[in-house]
Amino acid sequence: MTAAREPLRRLKDGTADLHQQAELHVRILDADATLTDYRHYLAAMLGYHAPLEDVLQAHDGLRAAGFDAAARRRAPMLAADLLALGDDPRGAPRCTSLPSVTSLARALGVAYVLEGSTLGGRYILAKLPPPLVRLRGRATAFLTGHGAETGSRWRAFAAIVARELVTPAAEDEAVFGARETFVRLIDWLAPRTRAAGESLQEAS
Repeated sequence: MTAAREPLRRLKDGTADLHQQAELHVRILDADATLTDYRHYLAAMLGYHAPLEDVLQAHDGLRAAGFDAAARRRAPMLAADLLALGDDPRGAPRCTSLPSVTSLARALGVAYVLEGSTLGGRYILAKLPPPLVRLRGRATAFLTGHGAETGSRWRAFAAIVARELVTPAAEDEAVFGARETFVRLIDWLAPRTRAAGESLQEAS
């Protein structure tokens, strides 16, 4: 394994358990997923991404490290998807319990989660169940992400991580930031997943 990949491996290995927990609250790959499930997913992700992307965009350390947070924002894509489905994105609640970015390393850990989701989005897009396949190209901007540039943008981010996380302590800080990001995301998604499930049971 090359030195350039070690910090990313630490981040991946150090968050694998929470990544799996977060996926339990995303129903849009379930065989019985509905358009309502997808709408809830978009609104919940917008509520988390928008304020967190604001935090990253305002981080001077990330900017100095070469991370262009403004160009990497995907909240506008979520808003566009909701509009395409006839929903007003301005009505989506915003998460106020966000991870800490008190150091560059922690901020990179936070960014790792959001940047990693661009790769995950492409996987989800390819695996959408039959009830949601018809949405491809119409309300899937968030899952499409940066399109053909997704891979190159990920590699550019990986280069920043390798350049900035040069000590075990910095890697630990980044893992802490990434884990906190997943924990806050799970806390944000969990009650919305329960509410959606209860609504489905009431309707059946």
